[in-house]
Amino acid sequence: MDKLLTTLDGSPAAHSRITEQKVTTAAYGTGFPEAMGLSSAYDMVHARLAVLSKTLGDQLEAMGITVDLADRGYENVDQEYSDRLNAIQQRTEIYYKKPGTDKDPGVPVEDKGKTGEGSSSGNDGF
Repeated sequence: MDKLLTTLDGSPAAHSRITEQKVTTAAYGTGFPEAMGLSSAYDMVHARLAVLSKTLGDQLEAMGITVDLADRGYENVDQEYSDRLNAIQQRTEIYYKKPGTDKDPGVPVEDKGKTGEGSSSGNDGF
């Protein structure tokens, strides 16, 4: 698990690197609605990709923690591990889309400043 996390963190798919990789609105051209529409669509997909990358990293970290806990025994769980797993679980629930619902989790309010995007209102969530 640690090797997977290290590999992810060092790759272009790392959350911090994905949020840095952005195409500006001006790159699509200005003055016509199609360019603005394309820019908006790109921004929405980019924001969701950043969320997906962060969630993947969190899930890999949680899996590594639980594997370590299974090896050591659950009765020896440190509060730090417990708190970390709780934080990952709470963050994951923000993005979770229950099967059979049309609710789109979008990008939560607390991530607007990080990605520059808000949530969309369609059924194109993950």
